Amino acid sequence: MLTRAARSACPTVRDSSDRRIWPRLVHGGPTSAAPVLRVLSLLAFALAVIVWLGVSVTDAARLQEKVGVGMLATLFDQADEKTVLAQMQPFADVVSKRAGVQGRFVLVADMEQAAKGLESGELQVVVLHGPEYGWLKPLCRDLRPLLIATASTPKLQAVFLAPQASSAKSPDDLRGRTLALASKLPQHVRLYLDRRFDQPADKLFRILEVKTAEEAIEAVIESKADLTLVSNVQMEVYRQQRPGRFKRLRELESSPEFPLPVIAYRPRPELEEPVQEFRKALLTAKDSPEGRQMLVLWRIEGFQEPPADYEAQTERIAKLYPHKPAKR
Repeated sequence: MLTRAARSACPTVRDSSDRRIWPRLVHGGPTSAAPVLRVLSLLAFALAVIVWLGVSVTDAARLQEKVGVGMLATLFDQADEKTVLAQMQPFADVVSKRAGVQGRFVLVADMEQAAKGLESGELQVVVLHGPEYGWLKPLCRDLRPLLIATASTPKLQAVFLAPQASSAKSPDDLRGRTLALASKLPQHVRLYLDRRFDQPADKLFRILEVKTAEEAIEAVIESKADLTLVSNVQMEVYRQQRPGRFKRLRELESSPEFPLPVIAYRPRPELEEPVQEFRKALLTAKDSPEGRQMLVLWRIEGFQEPPADYEAQTERIAKLYPHKPAKR
């Protein structure tokens, strides 16, 4: 049973069309089969944890004053700045009431804006997908991974699934056939799809758009589509929930492994203490009943130290999938 404080800290947030807006980290939005890492704001959560874990009001206020947080627009289903900032405001208000100081969150449009914010000191922390860390690093050479967000699997991949009876050896053999896709794809799945072929997918396949990854998988099983592309996390959830039906599928192709989402920072001597307190609060969230409630409520498995080769992972994936700046 969640405490009253936990319930009040996590209001349901909707846009003007009454749709929930969720960050896209591992999954492409809310689905019945994919609850892991469906969070509204990793950093708003982090600041709430700081308070619930017993950090003093003075310390929490100090952290909020000094740690400017940049949220990459790609984390969200909608990149409209007013919508996203309005979405985050209730959480910032909760923390403000508890800690006495308003947190400072900034929606960052792209890698170039993130680099400028870090260079100017407006931002000290950024939250971004693993490939984006690899793209940002050349623009901000002293960028460092602080923590990674954990998923139910140790790796992220995009996976093409086809019927067990299909004779296709690769997705290329099914060009011209029907590809089922969820309407909101995780960032690494979208990236792989966009770069996998020599043309856009809708020029090569008949696209059957469905709401969720589960529905996309079902479309292949029910012979409504010839293949689908989903996250390995979504695939494993389906495999565990419906093992019998999953046996009617086979993995046709898997992407390279993508680095997990990351909280990154630019070291600055005067901010080292608050940043490390911030890190400690995230790592110890699961060690108290209140922290565990928040992890469950926010559908986050937790945070952990980045592996020693995290930067090598992001550099490798950035070379495989170079950054393409948005056209202005």
